[in-house]
Amino acid sequence: MKRLLLIILMGVAAIAQAQEPPPPRMGRMPGGMPPPPPPGERPNIEAIKVAYITKQLNLNTEEAQKFWPLHNAYMAELKKAREANRDAELAFEEQALSIRKKYNNDFKKILNAEDRVNTVFKLDRNFNDMMRQEMMKRGMKPGGPEGRSERPALRKRLMQKNRADSSLKKN
Repeated sequence: MKRLLLIILMGVAAIAQAQEPPPPRMGRMPGGMPPPPPPGERPNIEAIKVAYITKQLNLNTEEAQKFWPLHNAYMAELKKAREANRDAELAFEEQALSIRKKYNNDFKKILNAEDRVNTVFKLDRNFNDMMRQEMMKRGMKPGGPEGRSERPALRKRLMQKNRADSSLKKN
């Protein structure tokens, strides 16, 4: 009886040792974002964004060489508009819409499809949302390391909207 129990126990131990380890987990973000690197090797968020958008759009080398300078100019214009309209949200949204319309045609020349152009604008928004959610998960304060939030009312509205959107998706 003891021998039988010992043989069974050794068999279970051998089977447990023979199993493959689980595959490495991807990061917490949807879309296949990699897990964060060690603290001493933090990559630039812009580099992560470039990799994410390039992968999602399936950009080939030629398209990427034309696309990224244009995208950087687009983002610079949006940033200028944001800085110029810090306290006027409606004015910023109007200006941002005109900038998107302007770059829509330029992106279409490079990407050759309207749906890919629409995907560019969606990916920008999705990436920013993912970064914001990741920062919240990690307990980072909005507004940078000092924790100052320049637009607390806007952040609060965005967070409420995200919660409402996520609750709608669950139902």
